[in-house]
Amino acid sequence: METGNNFTPPEWIFFPEVDSFSKNQVVLVIGKSDGVDFLICNESDNRPLGSVISLDFHDFKTWYDENYSKFSKCLLFGEEVFGAWYPEGWVSNDLDWIKPLDPDGGNWNSLKIDFGIELYFRLPSELPNTIDFYPMMALNANRWLKNGKESVRVHKNGNRMEIAVIKKNKLDIHTVFDVKTSSEAAYNCLLVYDQSGVHTEHTPLIWEGQMDEIAWKKLRSFIKRIDTSSSHPWSALSVLNT
Repeated sequence: METGNNFTPPEWIFFPEVDSFSKNQVVLVIGKSDGVDFLICNESDNRPLGSVISLDFHDFKTWYDENYSKFSKCLLFGEEVFGAWYPEGWVSNDLDWIKPLDPDGGNWNSLKIDFGIELYFRLPSELPNTIDFYPMMALNANRWLKNGKESVRVHKNGNRMEIAVIKKNKLDIHTVFDVKTSSEAAYNCLLVYDQSGVHTEHTPLIWEGQMDEIAWKKLRSFIKRIDTSSSHPWSALSVLNT
């Protein structure tokens, strides 16, 4: 992959007014099992400076090692292969608590956030082991809990659909679905409403990330308030800059 003096990936698509980068930009990356999604935003207003692009791990690592220091910050997040929340300090033996939920896994990591809960997780083994990726579930839970608003939250990126229920300033449900159709996406939202007992008349659905007009149309027959203001082609990444 050639970089030279141009330290943006060759697939980069520029907005018309953007012709250079400086220390005032932020790199946002989501690591997946088959590569990364990549976006650069203005630090001041979080405005994207191009479209989201996908890179394989080799190209990303080459670019990252050469260029990460040229930006204000690089925020790297990983999509979990497995993730489960427990009260902080609850798990005394991984094999007793985690193995039954993730029988194919091992060497789990754990991460505590500010709300007295601890995430046990496993990231894709394909991610470069020389670069640290922060688990998506931990970041999103922290963001949504700090907001404090009772709501059902969705973060959609590709087939990955992360859904959480925030109720009484606590994480009531938090799960990840693999979805391939709009009908599946709509069904998962309604399933979470039903399982959590929150009311579709009073509890808003707040959707971040990739747009799905078909799913939204199906859901509007059941859910009174659906906020899609944070759903844009780039927002699966840009909302992570908190």
